[in-house]
Amino acid sequence: MWRLIWFLQGYVQAELRGASPEWALERLSNARVAFLRVQRIDDFTIELLLLRKDVLKAEAAAQKAMCELAVVREMGFGKTFGGLWRRRLFVLGLLLCAAGAFVVPKFVFFYDVVGNETVPDAEILRALHSLGVGFGTYGPDIQPQALKNKMLLLVPELQWFTVQQSGMCAHVVVRERPEKLAVEERRAPMNVVAAKDGVLTSVSSLEGNCLCAPGQAVKAGQVLISAYTDLEFTTRVSAALGEIYAETLTHKQVVCPDTTLYKQPNRKTARRISLLVGEKRWNIFANGGNLEGKCDKITKTHMLTLPGGFIIPIGLEITELSGYDLVQKPLPEETAQALLIEQLERGVRQDMIAGEILDEALDLTKPTGRYELHASVRCEEMIAKMVRASILKEETIP
Repeated sequence: MWRLIWFLQGYVQAELRGASPEWALERLSNARVAFLRVQRIDDFTIELLLLRKDVLKAEAAAQKAMCELAVVREMGFGKTFGGLWRRRLFVLGLLLCAAGAFVVPKFVFFYDVVGNETVPDAEILRALHSLGVGFGTYGPDIQPQALKNKMLLLVPELQWFTVQQSGMCAHVVVRERPEKLAVEERRAPMNVVAAKDGVLTSVSSLEGNCLCAPGQAVKAGQVLISAYTDLEFTTRVSAALGEIYAETLTHKQVVCPDTTLYKQPNRKTARRISLLVGEKRWNIFANGGNLEGKCDKITKTHMLTLPGGFIIPIGLEITELSGYDLVQKPLPEETAQALLIEQLERGVRQDMIAGEILDEALDLTKPTGRYELHASVRCEEMIAKMVRASILKEETIP
C-alpha cells in the first residue's frame, strides 16, 4: 500500500554523503522526514528514498550533520506522466480511446444470419435495413420482440426471429416456416381417371375399386379406380387413390427461324470506378463516355473486409462496358436440330406428371425462313388423375 501512496505523491532516490552519514539519518528522524530502503554504499555514502515534498527539509537536516544530500533520480506519478501535459493532443486521444472502449461496443456494425436454409441472407438483411436496423445501429434501441413481429410480416417464409447482440456484432437467429402439406379430403368421393390415352404398364391401387389391369388400352377420362365398391348388401364410398403408369404416344411440332443473331464486338469499351459508402455512391473515375447501342456490363464490387469475415460498408465498384453489334447469320442445320430437340423434350417433360421418354421419331424440314421438327414421342408416364365423383356411380365431375 505504501508503494501506491509514494508513487502518487512522488519520491526521489537520494544519497547522503559525508563523514558521518549515520548522524545525518538521525537528524532526518528528528526532523520527522520519512525515508525508506536505506542502503550503505561505502563508508561515507548511504542511499535512501525520500518523498519529493520532503527534499528541502532533508537537505537542511543533512547540512546540520555536516553532510550533503544529493538527488540521484526522481520517480512517481508526476515524473512518469508529467510529460503528457505538454502533449495535450496525445492525452485527448487517450481519453477518446478510453471512452470509445466503453461506448463503441454498444453499437452494432456487423450482422451474422443463422438458421436460414432457403431464405437468402441478403433478403433478411434488406428487410432489417428497411426497419432501421443496419450498420452503426445503437444496440439498446434494438427491440427483438417488436422487430420480430415486423420481420415476420416482411418475410413470410420465417416462423421465428430474434437478434442477439455480442459487442459490435449481432447474431440474427431465424427459423424458417415448415412447408405445409396439402390436406387431402378423405371423405369426399374421388375417382382416378386416365389423363391421356395409352396402354397400361403398371397399376397400383391403394384405395377404391380398381377397374383396370396392365396391358389394357384406355382413353383419356376413363375411370381407372372407382370411388364406389359394391359389397352386395351395401356400397362403400371412398376417395380412390393409386399410381397408374401407361405407355403413351405424343405428336408434337416445334419451329425456329433459320437465322440467328450473334454478338460481334465493336471494340468500344468503357470503365467506371465508384466509391461506395453505405448507401451513397460517388463516381471517382470514368473513361470511354457513354456507350451508344448494345453492350455487355460486368460489375465487380470489392468491399472492405476485416479479419474474421466482417464486412464494412465501404468499398469500390468497378463497372466494365463492352460494346457489340448484333449480326444476323444463318443457323446451321445441326444447331437448329439440337435446339428443337431440347425444346421438344422440355415440353414433353412439362406435360408429364411423372415418367420418362422411351423413344422419339423425328422429321426435320426446312420451309422458307424456318426449321420445323415433327416428332412422335413414346413415353412411359403416370396418367392417374383424381377427379370428384358424383353421387351417381357412373358419372364424374371433372
